[in-house]
Amino acid sequence: MDKKVSAGEVPDTAAGGAASPVTARAICLGFFLSLVIDLWMAYNDFYLNNSLMIGNHFPFVSIVAVILLVLGVNTAARKWFGSPGLQPGELLLVWGMIGIAGSVCSAGLVRYLLSWVAVPAYYANGSNEYDIYVIKHLPSWMLLARDPADKALRWFMEGLPRGESIPWGAWVVPLTAWFTFGLLLWSANFSMCSVFFRQWSERERLIFPLVHLPVEVARQPEGKNLLNSFLSNRLTWIGAAIPFIIWGVNGLRTWIPGIPQFPLSWPMWGLFPDRPWSDFSLDGANIYFSVIGMTFLLTTEVAFSLWGFFVLYKLSFVYVAWLGSGATGFWGGWDQRVAVFDSAGAIIAITVFLFWTARRSLLDWLVRAIKGRKGAEQDPIPPRLALFLAVAGMLGMAGWMVLAGAQWWASALAVALYVAILFVLTRIVSEAGLLFVQSSVVPFDVISGLFPPSWFGGTTLATMTMQKGVMMSDLRETLMPYVMNGMRACRSARLNMTKVMAVFGVTVLFALAVSAYARIATNYKYGAVNMDQYATVQSPSEFLGPLANYQKNLPEFEKMKLGGKDIMPVNLAHLAVGAALSAGMLVMRAKFLWWPLHPFGLVTCATWAMSMIWFSIFLAWVAKTCVMTFGGAAVYRRVLPLFLGMVLGESLIAATLMVAGIITGRPGIPVLPY
Repeated sequence: MDKKVSAGEVPDTAAGGAASPVTARAICLGFFLSLVIDLWMAYNDFYLNNSLMIGNHFPFVSIVAVILLVLGVNTAARKWFGSPGLQPGELLLVWGMIGIAGSVCSAGLVRYLLSWVAVPAYYANGSNEYDIYVIKHLPSWMLLARDPADKALRWFMEGLPRGESIPWGAWVVPLTAWFTFGLLLWSANFSMCSVFFRQWSERERLIFPLVHLPVEVARQPEGKNLLNSFLSNRLTWIGAAIPFIIWGVNGLRTWIPGIPQFPLSWPMWGLFPDRPWSDFSLDGANIYFSVIGMTFLLTTEVAFSLWGFFVLYKLSFVYVAWLGSGATGFWGGWDQRVAVFDSAGAIIAITVFLFWTARRSLLDWLVRAIKGRKGAEQDPIPPRLALFLAVAGMLGMAGWMVLAGAQWWASALAVALYVAILFVLTRIVSEAGLLFVQSSVVPFDVISGLFPPSWFGGTTLATMTMQKGVMMSDLRETLMPYVMNGMRACRSARLNMTKVMAVFGVTVLFALAVSAYARIATNYKYGAVNMDQYATVQSPSEFLGPLANYQKNLPEFEKMKLGGKDIMPVNLAHLAVGAALSAGMLVMRAKFLWWPLHPFGLVTCATWAMSMIWFSIFLAWVAKTCVMTFGGAAVYRRVLPLFLGMVLGESLIAATLMVAGIITGRPGIPVLPY
């Protein structure tokens, strides 16, 4: 592996720096694989309960598709026909297309959309009063039906009766409405990726950890070799064997229950029996080899911040417990306020900092947009078109919410905050390589907590809650990081970035059509309530119940007091603290190389995703620290294939167990975070 790889940068796969073409066969192959994956996803993910086919920002199906093409198609072409087979650029374009298509079909939109247009009416009854506090405030075009007895609604949730056909006509209006919002959002996302891509990849030289493995796998072999240096490295396959064997043995327990199990998860509840230390809980210690492998690429500063802030967040509950159960003011409601408002402050501070850092390139881009010029290298999307997409997307989303009945100022704030969240998460994925990343910050929670309850109408609250359920809550598969990673991968092969963005855009439209058909048909066959329990049962009860209670019993708008006088709202104080802490860390990082903390840890510390992967990040941090301390860069370069191999091996065993589950029709075990 060359020095660029050892330094953490994505290597260049194009031989001699030559540009690679965007070929029709690569596009067709990407569409075909996306079609197959989107058609099978709902059945595999939520009927068989195998590893989610997408599930995170490094989906195993993408890298498995690339490795199979390399080991199957390319080696055969080189051995028997003297042809190089698929070029690196073609393989990486396919890799990017699969992730983008999978995002649309999963939590990026369609997974929650189909359930949420149905659940308000399906669960409405006299006790929860959803008809009064939810359905009454929503326009008909936002819902599949208003009547709980509607056949299209009940058949979707419970399964299609024998002899009946799917009522496709009932879905036209709600899908059109929600797909419009999705397209507006993605237009703004594509624009932001185009504007910030060169700033992040070339000026700031982010390492894009998730792109490393596909680039290494796709690299052309030298001379007459069948495999490149990475795939022919013994350490790569030793690393791959570790998770493949461990998860393989555990997976066999589905069919042979008597086989011993390798423990990969340990509960961390109840470490201390007595208060206040009993409130210190690290949830669970889980080993995910993909997380370990990707984190090994990071600087120790970033890796330490990710797991360190999580532990610090958990320790903070000890202090709050020490204050007593009656803690109020700044220390009251600690878990929700830190998770929502401190993290929101961190997101706002990071967003401002990233825009300030890129101010010169943003100004140059704006000048090109106004003058109608396009920089061949700077602009994957023509600047004037990118500006139009950004403005139309942002205004269109706010207008969509206003059309639904929400107040204009709340709509504008919700859209601005939502885009900022996606922007920061994309930066975290690009810089910190978190394949499993979420945000505890949701526009509805932030806005409804920062302003007095009397400021909101029921329609505003209902519209923002629907957006929370459909798109703004679970961001584990949101589209923007897939686009940015796909761009970086294709850039390493020197593909024409304008053509790449066009292909990615068409992939979104293709995935919308395929995923809508596949998900609707699968849910009508098995019944949505029998499939995705979180989307159809748990999240509706978590969001719709509090929405009704909020309107029936307006919450107290608590303010901090000093000398008996109100100073400021408690939630605003938390937001200010989060922003100040993050701004301070960003300034210290910019001025002092020794500064050990990164504000990404504050953004992610209270998320469920971090509670699942913190221990794996810790193990990778220990390994990286030991290697760099006792072996230095030379040893790091030698052992890196071992860690990347672990990522590859975990993906291969997840795919193997998935195929076995589909063939046998028996549920498997989820290998990656579920």
